[in-house]
This record gives sequence, C-alpha cells and structure tokens, in this order.
Amino acid sequence: MGHPDRDGSVDVVVGIVTHRRPASLRDLLERLALLRFGEAAAPRIAVVVVDNSPDLESRAVVQELSVRHPLPIEYVPLGAGNIASGRNEVLRVTCGRAPLVALIDDDEVPEPDWLHHLLAAQERTSADVVVGPVIAGYPEDAPSWLRRPAFHSEGSQAVAGWVHEAYTSNVLFRSGMVLGLSLSFDEALGVSGGEDQLFFRQANAGGARIYFEPAAVVHDPVARERLSVSYLLRREFRKGGTLGLLDRSRPGWPAGRPLLRIARAGWWTVTGITMIGSSIPTGDRGRSVAGLMRVARAAGMLHGLLGGIYDLYAAPVTRPRRGPRMVFVAAEGPEFQRAGHSRHLQGFLSHYAGAGYDVVVVVPGTRTGFLVRRLGAGVTYCAPSLLTIAGWQVVLAPRAIAEHVAWALFRRSPAMMQRLVDRVRTARRSRLQVDHVLGAWLSPALGRWVHRSLEQLAPHAVFFNSVFMVPDQLALPDSVQLSAVIAHDVVHERAASFRAAGHQVLPADFSSTWEAERLDMVDAVVAIQWDDAEALARLAPRARIVVSPVVVEAEPASREDAVAGRCLFVGSGSLHNVEAINWFLRECWPAIADAHPASELHVVGTVCARMNKVPEGVILRGEVGDLAEEYRRAQVAIAPLRTGSGLKVKVVESLCHGVATVTTSVGAQGLGRVRPRPYVLADTPSEFSGLVIDLLGDGGMRSRAEAAALSAAPLFSPARAYRELDEVLVVAGVANWSTTQEEQACSPVS
Repeated sequence: MGHPDRDGSVDVVVGIVTHRRPASLRDLLERLALLRFGEAAAPRIAVVVVDNSPDLESRAVVQELSVRHPLPIEYVPLGAGNIASGRNEVLRVTCGRAPLVALIDDDEVPEPDWLHHLLAAQERTSADVVVGPVIAGYPEDAPSWLRRPAFHSEGSQAVAGWVHEAYTSNVLFRSGMVLGLSLSFDEALGVSGGEDQLFFRQANAGGARIYFEPAAVVHDPVARERLSVSYLLRREFRKGGTLGLLDRSRPGWPAGRPLLRIARAGWWTVTGITMIGSSIPTGDRGRSVAGLMRVARAAGMLHGLLGGIYDLYAAPVTRPRRGPRMVFVAAEGPEFQRAGHSRHLQGFLSHYAGAGYDVVVVVPGTRTGFLVRRLGAGVTYCAPSLLTIAGWQVVLAPRAIAEHVAWALFRRSPAMMQRLVDRVRTARRSRLQVDHVLGAWLSPALGRWVHRSLEQLAPHAVFFNSVFMVPDQLALPDSVQLSAVIAHDVVHERAASFRAAGHQVLPADFSSTWEAERLDMVDAVVAIQWDDAEALARLAPRARIVVSPVVVEAEPASREDAVAGRCLFVGSGSLHNVEAINWFLRECWPAIADAHPASELHVVGTVCARMNKVPEGVILRGEVGDLAEEYRRAQVAIAPLRTGSGLKVKVVESLCHGVATVTTSVGAQGLGRVRPRPYVLADTPSEFSGLVIDLLGDGGMRSRAEAAALSAAPLFSPARAYRELDEVLVVAGVANWSTTQEEQACSPVS
C-alpha cells in the first residue's frame, strides 16, 4: 500500500466525518488498513477523520490506531454537529492536498478492493465523480420481508454507466472540480439532509461528469433501531422533504420544479396506495411497506415545499415536558372501543394531563384508537405503528390501518351488515373454542419494545393498564419512582365467573397465581372498586392498594323529560352484555310488556350487532352520538348482568345521570356497601321484571330510587376518584402538589 512522499503529497485522501460512533469508526479504520489494489501499483493514501461530535469521543480511537496503522491518519476536531459543516471541513483539509478525494461514512465497511475500483473507474473514464453501491447488512434475525435493496441500500441494482446524481457514503471525486466550481455543502441543509444531493447536482450542472461503478462496494450494517417500519417511513418523509426544500430557490437546482414535485407527490401517493391494496390479498408485508414509504415521501415533499425541516436523527421527543412524566402502557387507546375499560383509562389520562403531568400512552400493538391526530397540550401516544412528524401523529403500519378502518366501517354499517359480520366472528370463535378473551400477554418482542420505549421516555411513573401489560421480565428505568397496575377487575375472578357459566376463556389456564406474580412486580395496584381492593390486597400483600373508580361527569337528567314506559340498556358487544340482554328479553320482558303494553326498551351500543330478532317494543339503537340524551329520556335503566367482575360502568353512568336502576348482584359488584343503596337489586326473573314493572308504574318509588342514585354520584367525580392515587404520587415523589378534596357526600361503609 502506498505511503505519502517525503514532501507529504498523496494521490488520494479518504475523508471520514464521524459523530458519536467510536466503535464503528475503529472498525472502518482497521478495514482501510486491509485495502488491496491487485496487480496495480498502490496509490499514496492518507486518511482524514473529522470529529463532528461536541464531545470528540473519537479522538482516543484515532490516537491509538495512528501509532500502528499503515496509513497516516489526521484527526481534525470540529464538534459542529452539522453534517454539512463536517463535510466542508473535509474539503478544506483535503482538496489542496491530493488530486482525488474519497468519502465514506463512519459506520460502513468497505470491500478490500473498494478504493481500487473507484480509482480504476476514474482513470478509465476520466470522470469527475465516481460513485459506488452501498449494500445493507442485516442482523441474522432480521425479518425476510425487510431484506429488500430499496429499504436500506443505495445503488445496489444499478449497472455501470453515467448518472446525474451521487451521494457521500461511497464516492470519489476530483479536488480540482471542487475548487474550480467553488463547490461546498450547504450547511442550511445539515439537519434536513440533501446537502450531498445538492452538491453533486451543482457539480453536474457545472459540467462535471458522474460515473457509477458497481464493483466499488461498501457495506452498511443496519442498526436495529433502523429495522423498524417507523424508521423507514421517517427516512422517506425526510427524503421527500429534502426534495421540497431544494425546490425552494436553491442555486444550481433546476427552476420550475415545485409544480412537478407536487405532481410527483400525487403520483407517489396513488401508486403507494395501490401497492398497499395489492399487497393485502397476498400478505406481502414488504410491498405494503414500500407503498407506505411512497406515501410518506409524498407527504415529506409537500412539507419541504412549505419550508418545513425534519430532523431524522433528532432524539424522539413527544413534546416539551410540562411536569412529571406519567406513562400508561395499554393494549389499546381509549378511543378504539369506547367500552367500560376504555372509559376508565380515559379518566386517568384526562385527570393527569389536566393536572400538569406529561402523559404518554404506550400501545405495544396496533390499536391506538386513531389514524391521525395532532400533538397538543394533552396526551401523547407511542406505538410501533406510529410516526410523529411535524406536530402530527400518523398511524402508517398496514395492519394497524386495516384494523382501524375495518372497525370504523363495522361501527358505521347497517345493523344487518353488523349482524352478518358478527356471525362470521362467532363461528370463528366457536372453531377456536374460545368464548371470552381475558387478555393477551405481551410477546417477548413486544416486551422488549416496551422496555426500550420506557428507557427512551424516562418516566417518573408507569401504569400498566391490566396485568397483561406487565412484561415477563420487568426492568424499569432509574427515573421511575412509582410503578402500578390498573386493575379494571380481579382477572381470575372474572375467569371463574365465565367458567362457572360454561364458557371457555383465553388464556385457558389463567389463575390467581399468574395474577399474583404480575402484581408482585409493581409498587401499587389501582383497584376499580372497594371489594376488588380487598381481593387484590390478598394477591399482592407487598403492594400499596388504592381505589380509583371509573369517573363519570354527567349532569343529572331532568326526570320531567323521561318518556313514560321507556327502559334503557347500554352495552358493548362483550359476551357478558350479550348474555345479559338475551336473558332479560327471554325471561323478563314478556311480563313487563304485559303489565305496561306501551313500554319500550332502547338497546344502545355495539351489543346490538350481536342481537337478531327482538320482541315488539324493543328498539336496537346501536351506537348513538349523545348517550346523555338516552339517559334523559329513560325512566328505568337495566343492567341484568349474569357474569363478569369489577365495576360496571353502565351502572355507574345510570346512577350519575340520576336514573332509577335495576341490576343483579353481578352488576352491583363493588357498590354493595354504598349507603343509601343507589340501585334496586334483583337476581331472579320474577324479581327483576317485578321491580321494573313497579318502577315504571309507581312515580314515588321511582323518585326515591332516583334520589338514591344521585347520592352516589360524588363517589365518581374526578376529585374523589383520584384522591387516594394523588396522595400516593406525592408520597412517591412524583408530584409536589395535592388535589383539592371535595366533601364526602357518601362513601362505602367500612
């Protein structure tokens, strides 16, 4: 290998800009020591390393290797952080020193004959610029769909010949070209990217010729954080943004491009959506991601044309912290189903965001509950399928989009279509021999993702929204001062309830032992009701048990507007709701209809999709926009639940709206010690129908039931519901404030 002459002159300088990658820089410098040139005479080579990190981490690496390296290595401390500034420093140091300059990234691995092929191509063609391919290298466990050249490689499929563009990750150019055309990298693009694209476009516009040499190969080991769909989409957004920014009157960039760029963005969007659609029947995930990348590039281009700058490598920040950070790890966002457990979670989010906490919802799966949302002062989301760009959070994973769209279409479909879909789903559950899903444990991969997310977010408090969200091996970052599980119910009791009714649950072998093991991993358990608190205390004797019931903020309904004879049932399509309403219609409704022929029953919620023919007087309302109006117009609310556990949100809602409520022992769980009793209790068909008949016909009895219901409402106000938990947060050091406590209007009897 050639060395500089005594006068210091060299044939080629290899320039490297490094930024906080001392380990990969060491590997690269050691590989440069192995460069080979076949039978050709070895050129005189020097290496220049520009350290662009403010901390100058690579100084020690260069000093150590310089002692024994066969090539002279010059270390240039810069610390600017701006990649364009680093590359300009390479030009300043090298262009007056050698006729040829080669650039390679600090995390790449060149083939031994890499530089030989660049030099040979330049000598053969007299090109001003020679560029070679950058081939991605993947970890062994990287998924096969990801190993596509278009995802992480550059120029891997091109053939030798003249081109119009180049990039700095594998390039050789004449220093005379740089000096003659007064070229430099645009430092205004050092964050957004595109400075190398503009540099070589300007060179080409000035008459420089660019040649692609496929034999001059460097390899780019793909870091694990770049294997995600999120990274690919963010990178494509940045690429599109670069094109948009370059069209904003950059010297040397062809004029008139903005209109062409807008047209191209439209083309990318259409073709990307087409690719996504065509990939769904075949299950080709790689093709669907490639389609999403086109759409992201189109969005980025429009963002760039408007002057937006996107930093791909900035540390992910949800938004500036307003206060202590509180993270909720949940299987789904509260807007996905809007069921009882969703209402419970939404209460926590609203309360603590309003109290000045920085609230983040971490969703390990696909059910964020939205496809597009704007970042604001409220709650931020973090999910594998989620991309945060320019103040917006966008769901871009194909499976997540399909799931959200399918659920939205189902909820808006006619009742007949909903019932048809439900028959298909019911048949599938029957084949799988599963009647009710208790929850799903996090897979090892998702558990690792949760750990990485928590490390990145560095929260002060972490709440796992059910025991199923606690990873197998829980390792919390040092920032966490309080960890807790939100227990919407006692899961093994719910499992026992369904098994006793002859249903098969999943996980089939879920037990109190499993539940206790997960609860033992955290500092506190948040129970939804007071009876559950006692059961959870037995399961988790070392944890602090607090009670935070579901919050319902409702104006008491005007009883003057109630429609004579109207009853109301509200429920999602969960199994316990389906069984409850079918039991009521079969066992109780005939007697009520006989006693009050003008009576009617409104059934509200997605439970309607699982109901077929109903008796006369029963109206399936489906999902409604204003549930308060339904409560205002109802004389009696029913909750004839036969299975389940926890606190029934439908019961709490009817109480807080001041509606006379008839429920079963199951429906009244957690409220048994509240005095005065805010509901009317009945478990047998004759008792249940008899009480509904009496309430519909006896205004005095109904008024007393309504007053008792309203007396319990303060229990479910935010100030009361979160008082215990607020105090626990203060004691744990997560907060330095306490909530104002309203006077206790009624409480469970000790």
